[in-house]
Amino acid sequence: MEQQKTVIVTGASSGVGLNAAKALADRGWHVVMACRNIDKTKQVAQEIGMPNGSYSIIHLDLGSLASVRQFVSDFRATGRSLESLVCNAAVYYPLLKEPMYSEDGYEISVATNHLGHFLLCNLLLDDIKASPATDKRLIILGTVTANPKELGGKIP
Repeated sequence: MEQQKTVIVTGASSGVGLNAAKALADRGWHVVMACRNIDKTKQVAQEIGMPNGSYSIIHLDLGSLASVRQFVSDFRATGRSLESLVCNAAVYYPLLKEPMYSEDGYEISVATNHLGHFLLCNLLLDDIKASPATDKRLIILGTVTANPKELGGKIP
């Protein structure tokens, strides 16, 4: 019998991340929903009809490098293999009048949308490589915030 594959989806409490988590769970994957708000994630997972036992939720705040490291430690403590990582989470604050900074001193959208995922990928790459699966994936999604023609992408 083949071992159930595991995927981590960041930002799995809404939008693309939530729908990706549901689709993967429906296809037999164990989905680790990596999110800032555990209670919200529990609620939306039930509301969308995620199959019982097909997912787990682990706290992750990509705007905090310490949280990223703790998430990796918490994930590894589950003993699960890792076949795929979907980097989906992002923050978008187009109406801020002044920059907001992470606890590490980085502008919050850079910390969350880039640095947090960069660290997460680097810390988990060996876990993905160690999986015996042949169809491993590291998936990174982009958003309107990377488009300089859109309001959110016009970073001075």
